[in-house]
Amino acid sequence: MDRRAFLLGVGAAGACGGLAGCADLVDGGSEGGVAERDPPDRPDELGPESVAEYVAAYEEVRAHNRHVAEGAVEVTVDAAAVFDHAAGDDHYATAQHAGSVYHENGDGTRSVGELYADPVPYLVTPDRTLRLDVRRRALERDGDSDDRDDGDEAVSADDRASPTLGVRLLNVTEEARELALTVTRRATGDDSATETEESVADLDVGIDPETAVEVRSITDVRGGYRVTARMEDDGVTGQGRIEVGLPSADRGANVDVVLDGNGVSTWHLPSFEGV
Repeated sequence: MDRRAFLLGVGAAGACGGLAGCADLVDGGSEGGVAERDPPDRPDELGPESVAEYVAAYEEVRAHNRHVAEGAVEVTVDAAAVFDHAAGDDHYATAQHAGSVYHENGDGTRSVGELYADPVPYLVTPDRTLRLDVRRRALERDGDSDDRDDGDEAVSADDRASPTLGVRLLNVTEEARELALTVTRRATGDDSATETEESVADLDVGIDPETAVEVRSITDVRGGYRVTARMEDDGVTGQGRIEVGLPSADRGANVDVVLDGNGVSTWHLPSFEGV
């Protein structure tokens, strides 16, 4: 969701060409407002670099056109994207946009809204571009102090990591899905020879068609974790599992879980600086 702070009496700024960071102004003699932009062409060859560039341009144009449709007289939008992972023709990326939007007030002054959107995932295939709206939820953890109890032992500030462990669940199908998400922490037994698992999170998540759910703040304790996602469809069970360490990727989610026509798959996510 965009965060907006409105300031009155802002004058007009200059315009520029191109996609990234461009300011478009309304023509003083025009009644049509800022012109909409055409979406970018999908690359002929899909790869990490071309997909990231395409998704950044797509996100920027989409944000620009949305504010134009709302009557903006000037729009400045910049977007960034990172390639996440791919399997066959399915390429996944994450984009984020920021900028400013100006509206004309009845008294002739202008108000400016500062835009800073949350990152959103994309699926790009040779014949499809899907932008998935994201619903975010944070797990409630007991205690707020640096030495709060986490499981059976007190954890010091030095043993905590930031960002915390997060999992993003993508449903790229046209049907709603229910998924069971389990996160366990791997620990060494008292004899230093056996490995045990401690449950950190166990929850059921419903995901609407062509949307995503991001589960944040699962844990901030440094260590190794196993993320398991299970889905049952018409009696057939699909499961994805992945090992991840903390600290990990510098972003809200460290792991992707993808639900598509082939079942469930899990992926590590790279860091994302955003805009």
